[in-house]
Amino acid sequence: MKSAQHHLESLDAFRGLTIAGMILVNNPGSWDSVYPQLMHADWNGCTLADLVYPFFIVILGTALPFALKRRRESGHQIRRLYVRFARRAALLFVLGFVLNIVAANFSLATVRIPGVLQRIAIVYFFAAAITLHTPPRARALVALALMAIHWFVLRLAPLTPRDTIAAAIDRAAFGAHILTQAGDPEGLLGTLSAIASALIGSVAGDWLRTDVSRRRHARGLAAAGLSLVIAGTAWSFALPFNKQLWSGSYAVFTSGLALLALAGCYWAIEIRHARRWAQPFVWLGLNPLAIYFLSELIGHVLDLTSGKTILYWYMLRPAVHPPLNEVGTSLVFAVLTVSLWTGVAGVMYRRGVRVQV
Repeated sequence: MKSAQHHLESLDAFRGLTIAGMILVNNPGSWDSVYPQLMHADWNGCTLADLVYPFFIVILGTALPFALKRRRESGHQIRRLYVRFARRAALLFVLGFVLNIVAANFSLATVRIPGVLQRIAIVYFFAAAITLHTPPRARALVALALMAIHWFVLRLAPLTPRDTIAAAIDRAAFGAHILTQAGDPEGLLGTLSAIASALIGSVAGDWLRTDVSRRRHARGLAAAGLSLVIAGTAWSFALPFNKQLWSGSYAVFTSGLALLALAGCYWAIEIRHARRWAQPFVWLGLNPLAIYFLSELIGHVLDLTSGKTILYWYMLRPAVHPPLNEVGTSLVFAVLTVSLWTGVAGVMYRRGVRVQV
């Protein structure tokens, strides 16, 4: 692969896998019947469910060098790029707020301000700006500095579920408009280390653009991923993995796993040319934010209108329980939801629909 290449099918497939994971985790048939690994850790720790969001953040960062290089070669000036950064971040933030309004049944008095898309918006803007102006080594140092600042601020108060400086910052900034008064998992302080996750991804993206062999690309990704997993695990003894706080150890560990997963996708698709298995995930990966937004929007509407109750309790559950137990039945609903949205993504792909957010 030459440095002029601007697109990787393996990156699309990995992005699609991550979106499928997000939909799976967010749509069980019953929240009372979920496999533990598909639930977020209550506080310290890391489950499979805790990997999908940071994986998407790392992928966002990995794609940045490709996108920025393409736009610079198309004649985009710095000012025009910043306008694009700001416009895209604002749109993402608004879309995330729309989801929160629907989830709150259109009650502005209780609507939550932070959210998944809101954090992605902020991370995207700052990671894009830093990537635009700094080389990979400098970005790695910026990522390390952001995580160090985050850790220093966290240590100003006890790291207990109901008494953290992160929660105090969120209450001061948003008042009652957060997930709980004990804090928000997409709060302001954790965004520092989330930006660091994206910057780690951007370094990987620059590596994939270098003029070396594809096998060397895969080996480099795998080696970097393994090193980060080891470093994050070692750091976790001093600062535990914690998704709600997006602790530095969690950022490093999950970024390492993301690079290992990307290396696997890259090896399978770009080197071994095994593409058939990945096609549904490529569909999802080409319209990730549109599919995520629509899946969340329809999910909220079904919750508000009792539509999910009808679909799950009165239609699916009587058909498959037994022989499946409660947890298995709940998982079937989530898998069917993923399948539905994969089908929607497939139709969009065949019709050439690409929603640029």
